[in-house]
Amino acid sequence: MAGPGIELVGREEIAEVLEVLESRHLARYGPEDDPAFGAKTYRLEQEVARLSGVRHAVAVNSGTSALYVALAALGIGSGDEVIVPGFTYVASISAVVYGGALPVLAEIDETFNLDPADVEARITPRTRAIIAVHMLGNPARLDALRAIADRHRLALIEDCAQAFGASFHGRPVGSIGEAAALSFNIFKTITCGDGGMVLTDDETLYRRCFAMHDQGHAPLRLGIEIGQRPFLGLNFRMTELNAAVLLAQVRKLDRIRTHLRANCRLFRQLIEDLPGLRFRELPDPDGDLATHLVVVFPTEAIARAVARDLGSRVLADSGWHVYFNMEHLLHKRTATMKGCPFHCDCHDGRPVEYRRGMLPRTDDLVARAMTVGIGVADPNLGSTSGVTMRDGAERVRERAAAFRAAAARHLRA
Repeated sequence: MAGPGIELVGREEIAEVLEVLESRHLARYGPEDDPAFGAKTYRLEQEVARLSGVRHAVAVNSGTSALYVALAALGIGSGDEVIVPGFTYVASISAVVYGGALPVLAEIDETFNLDPADVEARITPRTRAIIAVHMLGNPARLDALRAIADRHRLALIEDCAQAFGASFHGRPVGSIGEAAALSFNIFKTITCGDGGMVLTDDETLYRRCFAMHDQGHAPLRLGIEIGQRPFLGLNFRMTELNAAVLLAQVRKLDRIRTHLRANCRLFRQLIEDLPGLRFRELPDPDGDLATHLVVVFPTEAIARAVARDLGSRVLADSGWHVYFNMEHLLHKRTATMKGCPFHCDCHDGRPVEYRRGMLPRTDDLVARAMTVGIGVADPNLGSTSGVTMRDGAERVRERAAAFRAAAARHLRA
């Protein structure tokens, strides 16, 4: 078990992949005059862009690549700073680091996403962008973050890796920032094993993203290009095989979203009267993807006791989602240990330090919280004590009763 999409892999995905294999056109580019070439990567980009409410999408090989490409296309690099939350998947930070910019960690609030007030307090003359990570399927406070970005003339990048299918006051996540990143790994809404997507509504930025992901080429290149490439790029292209799986998966998005929300709503109803139990704040309850039901306890001791009884863990023990568990970040270790952002003079001689305790509000929240997996079973997050895409109301009631018994026992103590 992993994310909701992988549980629905079936004949539709197999048929799409077989079509690619039989065509023998496995790369995103193929002959336009061959009817066997399905151009599945291009078709996937068009469909995801439509569902996300933007004009452009660039398919890449991972969510990490999507973040890196977006940052590069925005011209963010050495000497720049990018604000990211202290509770996020490590890729939100590593993409900034390998782009040469300095990740500036900011507090989360009761949404378990960026606290806008803390973001504004951390802006300096070197700040170029804010990465709003929609953690565990719940959109961040995009209205406030958009206003801050506009006021300070910063780029807003949406990390929608865990939230494809969510929305914010009627707009799909990914349509509010200058750019957005999606992930399609096994723990995400839909999956092809690994893969990602960059979203943008800006034509110029789209062309730069495409060039970065395809060796500097112009979008949808045909044949040999000479003299038209804006800069040197890299190769982050998605294959037709990945796109084939995702084309079948994306058609199941409505089914996935409807099922998750029904299960999440029922699970919450069955436990919400427990005294002392709270839930994370949802800036737009109707837009939550509902892959996770995040519960918050009065103390860390109670949270740990309940998690232990359920065979789960508190969010503070998530190895690669909480900044103080990222030992490679705390020690500023990169592959070369040279150059920006940690081993350079780009930051006016100011010491760059990451340490446990630097984000006390984040530390407190993740220590007192655990997630009940509604559509994602990720042992790293401790979300294996919930339900999955294959479970119906009967299973929800069974698991909710187990949670209720454990929580009630310790909340009374």
